[in-house]
Amino acid sequence: MRQQNFYYMCLHKALWRGASHPAAVSGTEAQSSARSGVGQDHNFENMIEGIPPQPQGGTPAKRLLVLLALLPALLALNSCKGKSSPAAAAPSITVSGAASSVNVNGTVQFTASILNLSSTLVNWQVNGVTSGNTTVGTIDTTGLYKAPATPPTNNVVTITAVAQAQTSLTATANLTILPPAAITGISPSTNVIVAAGLSQAFSATVSGGGSNAVFWYVNNSPACSSTIGFLNGNVNGTFPFGQITPQGNYKAPQIPPSGAAVAITAVSQTDSTQTFCVPVTLTFGNASLQGAYAFSTSGRVIAGNTFFARAGSFTADGQGHLIGGHEDVNPQPSGITTLPPISFSGSYSIGPDGRGTMQFCEPSTSNVCPAAAQTSQFRIVVLSAQQVQIIEFSSLNSTTALTAASGEMDLQPDTSAFNTSGLAGTYTFNFAGLSSATAPQSEVGEFAANGLGGITSGEMDVNGGGAQNILSTSSYSISTDGRGVATIITSGGTFQFSFYMVSANRAKFIETDAFPLLVGDAFKQQTVFSWGDNALSANTVFVFETAGSGPSGGIADLVSFTSDGNGNVIAGGMLDQNSGGTVTSVSSLGTGSYTIDSTGRGTLIIPGHSYVFYMVAPGTAVIQETTAGVVAHGSLVQPQGGPFTAASLSGSYALNLTGQNATPREEDFVGQLTANGTGNVTSGSLDINNFGATQTGVTEIGTYTTVAANGRTTMLLNPTVNFVLYFVSPTQIFALDTDSTGVAIGSLYKQF
Repeated sequence: MRQQNFYYMCLHKALWRGASHPAAVSGTEAQSSARSGVGQDHNFENMIEGIPPQPQGGTPAKRLLVLLALLPALLALNSCKGKSSPAAAAPSITVSGAASSVNVNGTVQFTASILNLSSTLVNWQVNGVTSGNTTVGTIDTTGLYKAPATPPTNNVVTITAVAQAQTSLTATANLTILPPAAITGISPSTNVIVAAGLSQAFSATVSGGGSNAVFWYVNNSPACSSTIGFLNGNVNGTFPFGQITPQGNYKAPQIPPSGAAVAITAVSQTDSTQTFCVPVTLTFGNASLQGAYAFSTSGRVIAGNTFFARAGSFTADGQGHLIGGHEDVNPQPSGITTLPPISFSGSYSIGPDGRGTMQFCEPSTSNVCPAAAQTSQFRIVVLSAQQVQIIEFSSLNSTTALTAASGEMDLQPDTSAFNTSGLAGTYTFNFAGLSSATAPQSEVGEFAANGLGGITSGEMDVNGGGAQNILSTSSYSISTDGRGVATIITSGGTFQFSFYMVSANRAKFIETDAFPLLVGDAFKQQTVFSWGDNALSANTVFVFETAGSGPSGGIADLVSFTSDGNGNVIAGGMLDQNSGGTVTSVSSLGTGSYTIDSTGRGTLIIPGHSYVFYMVAPGTAVIQETTAGVVAHGSLVQPQGGPFTAASLSGSYALNLTGQNATPREEDFVGQLTANGTGNVTSGSLDINNFGATQTGVTEIGTYTTVAANGRTTMLLNPTVNFVLYFVSPTQIFALDTDSTGVAIGSLYKQF
């Protein structure tokens, strides 16, 4: 009916168009047409129905004119016949999958597309079972299919999408379930050792399944386990255990992690239950020394037994080359006539245990340092990426050194402090050396730098002689290479220093005038409030070490005491001392006292000893012994990470000790020890410079006793080296040589 009404509407419109067409008759012809209108309408309707027109009145010419007039109406009517309503399209559904096959336990994403329905939601089936089951596999509401653990009958399942709005509307896709992609091996698989920064390619052997692709994981474990670790070795954007690419190319980290081993695991990309793992041993290497470092050493020139010190900086390229080196040496060698700083190049080599060699070519601006041009030689041991211990040594083909000295290298993390504003705030310092050709000197104190080149105030203690002021006319400057110069003016005189920035929190100083000859570090005080007695917290154990000269020659002490936080030392501390080879151990100190003023300068009295100290941070200070006849200095710290047990002494440790032999003359040690956590030192090697007589790689094994609750233990090596050890933290242990053949003190530092 609607179509018929539409038809007659078109008819009416067509008639109107014909009546108004310009070809319509006019005048009398129109009147004649009007008089015969009934017949004309009838013929018109017959024309519409396809019936030939019936004869009417009028001449043939008139009838022709009428037909011509109606022609536009006929054309309009013909166009109306094509404008009927279109028929509605039939609904359809299609299914597609991301893959046509999948391994057992693998997944495939399916999608359904619905057209011409009010809803595009579907229900999913596997082999006719809604959501599937463990036999044929499961599929969730998003179309994610998970294959079963074993292939079903015929290895093929049918995935069906059922339209929720019209359940008769379905579409299917077939999926082949493949057997497990078993990983049968990784190459290489045994005795894999990778040095720091170097690479090792791994490949997995995969059988069965439809894909050989694997994911690679790195775990910090010396043996394979159910824990596979981190994809590609990525731990929150870092790679502490090394990095492995999706193609299996592994690169070792700069420093071996705990245990010096990792486990590399391949996991099938199509079946995560299929894995294979190999253990990998990691070692130190040239890449372990990488970046810009500031360094200092102090000791003796063998010829004449005169004091000697150096401080400087260089960049290690991670491949065995030192570039951009410059240093201040006091006294400057006579063969070097250039004004300080002295430019140098160098080379180095790091062994698997972190011990290594280093050489300088002085002066030199080249990036190479051939053996024939080497002027200074060293033995080093890497603690971490940030710190290296160093002693002066003989050349590679000699057992006689020109100097005996020890020190430390510290990473310069960035160049932001390489300008005058980089030294700003109050700094606590600990300098030591000689006040004349033979007299030892210790200076501890503090100064305030304004970041503009001025040292506005300060004070220091020299050899226990009481505090003296640092005047506000003191000054400093820092160049863009991190080297600075300072003029420190006190009531006792004017002193010239060069220094090398480690960071805004630390700098290495060396005195550059004739006497005194001093070298040491300055540390930025980490406090924003006035100091007081509570800087040593109540009921807290503190330990300190000091070394220097006493009435019997060399002297070194380890001390532990407990503060009440209010100026008193509680009874029950301990002291171990080696004075010229005579060893004293006090297992229970009596009471004592201390004071700390508002600037951070403190005094400490324990039975038989007195000290002055300057705070760096709460619980941390530099310290100087003021006992009559003793010139000694060191550091005071609050132990962290206790209580300690025999298991606390486990892993690989770098060792650095310095002191005097029985003569007494300078003697220095660097090396590495491995402890098993149950009382045994299972391996170790020491490099020794005994006042110019050098030994390389001296093997050390031994034992150590149970660690007491106060963190003290003893260690016997090979079997004539005896140490007393005081734990500072899980990563540092103070070490005192208690043999009668000399006096030496230093630290064990945890490598991994």
